[in-house]
Amino acid sequence: MPPAAIPSNEAERAADLRSYELLDTLDERGYDDITFLAQYICETPISLVTLVDTERQWFKSAIGTGELRETTRADSFCSHLIGGPSVLVVQDTHEDERFTDNPLVTGELGIRFYAGAPLVTPDGNVVGTVCVIDQKPRTLRPDQVKALEALARQVMARMELRRQMRENKLTADAMRTAEKLAAVGRMASAMAHEINNPLQSVTNLLYMVEITEDAAERRNYLKQAEDALARVSHLVTQTLHFHRQSKRAAPVRLAELAESVLLLFRTRLSHASAEVLVTDGQTEPLVCLADDVRQVVTNLVSNSLDALSGGGKGRLLVRVRDGIISGAQGVFLTVADTGRGIAPETMARLFQPFTTTKGIRGTGLGLWVSKGILQKHGARVRVRSRVGVGTVVRIFFPAKPTSTVANAYAEEFTALPVN
Repeated sequence: MPPAAIPSNEAERAADLRSYELLDTLDERGYDDITFLAQYICETPISLVTLVDTERQWFKSAIGTGELRETTRADSFCSHLIGGPSVLVVQDTHEDERFTDNPLVTGELGIRFYAGAPLVTPDGNVVGTVCVIDQKPRTLRPDQVKALEALARQVMARMELRRQMRENKLTADAMRTAEKLAAVGRMASAMAHEINNPLQSVTNLLYMVEITEDAAERRNYLKQAEDALARVSHLVTQTLHFHRQSKRAAPVRLAELAESVLLLFRTRLSHASAEVLVTDGQTEPLVCLADDVRQVVTNLVSNSLDALSGGGKGRLLVRVRDGIISGAQGVFLTVADTGRGIAPETMARLFQPFTTTKGIRGTGLGLWVSKGILQKHGARVRVRSRVGVGTVVRIFFPAKPTSTVANAYAEEFTALPVN
């Protein structure tokens, strides 16, 4: 029995097959439903969804083959479809010289009848089949052949959906990474401003110490320099504190978290002549992924500052309080400003990627990433805005953490040594 010819585009075909990342995966109900329908429609004891690899054929789904989940490609009936996208029907293997001495014919499986419809990728490569098998000679009616082709198309549609979902996830992950890098850049820029000013003061104060003869004045200058360095130390400590919590949940007071964010933006707040008000009505700490929530607050405060930059004195309000939504206890976090507001057409797609009011300065990913973080926490967000008046963003965090956050909180303690 001569094996099926290897097509000239075999390398491309194999790469196309592997791009679906389906080989050697677990059983899936969707594929099992298709083999059931193929068996039922074609009235055969065996039906398969096969993928033809370089050296083997592997069954993604199988009915009637027992524990057998793959065979060599050389013995494969399905490999004979690789060369062209048409249905192959073998009414009696004993009458077809291609298969008379095939081990799958002469062996325990005893194949006498085979019909297979190819799985054809959008690039035209045949990567497998939906096939039916019987141990006695027979044929298929035209409607059964058409049904087999339709089932093959459904398998291919599922495979394409799988690949698309994976590609979408990779794209989304890349976009989130880009926004995180942008957020780090914004934070680094803010820290640079906040650290540069006190360091310049320290330089000037040390110069004054050097040229001043009066001991009392020198002590005063040194005290001011010490205070400036303490502020730098506090900025760095706060940043490192939240960075270290990036993958672990912890009890957090949201007002304190907001204060640490505002500390980074103090220079921008001063330049914007903004009045800042923080109120704390939170009774119990909230278990959350602190660094993620801090990224959300950083994004909201940065957006408010952009809205306030335009001259005139504005207000930035951060309010934290206990509350209830639909009978669930939790904590409300509100960030509001008296900035220029958001146009209605932008509001309609506010949390979609690449939506920005900042022109080339914005990535358009900040609120989209923030939405993902809030969904992970089971939080709800509502935005109200009026052009020329301002914007209010209100977030509700449930007091009972989601399983994702709760598991991260549990890991915090299981990671601790036991004395």
